Amino acid sequence: MKSTVESALQSQNLRYQVLADGPQQKVIRMGMGMENGRFDVYIDVRPEQEQVLIFTVFPSIIPENMRQRVSEFITRANYGLVIGNFEMDFSDGEVRYKVTYFYDGTFPNSEAAFLKSLYTSFHMMNRYLPGIMAVLYANVLPQVAVSQIENSGNPTMN
Repeated sequence: MKSTVESALQSQNLRYQVLADGPQQKVIRMGMGMENGRFDVYIDVRPEQEQVLIFTVFPSIIPENMRQRVSEFITRANYGLVIGNFEMDFSDGEVRYKVTYFYDGTFPNSEAAFLKSLYTSFHMMNRYLPGIMAVLYANVLPQVAVSQIENSGNPTMN
């Protein structure tokens, strides 16, 4: 799967950096700029567990005094999501969108499956990033911010 991931990234002309490449794990980092912001993406391939984890990281650290409000936003946003989820590290304020999947001999090392997961991660962070920013900087209530995003008529992966 490690070579499948790199081949898929190359097929999309995406620039990336390999941070670690050992028998138990390969970690790739890349940047992604989209309409609503720029974020870092980490791809963690774990061959022994037959897992691929994709983390798209929010571009700012959440200040300690805002973590409870952002946590509520994340919880409300996560409800009903089919692929992936938002998570926040309360100790340092990092927010990320995570997509994971398992693969094995019956679920082939598919570039298409990997790219669907990768692009889902990009698009979900891009879609919900304005809501997190509104909660942080415009004092918008979490439930209002999520409602505005989900009722915007944007058909992008709800």
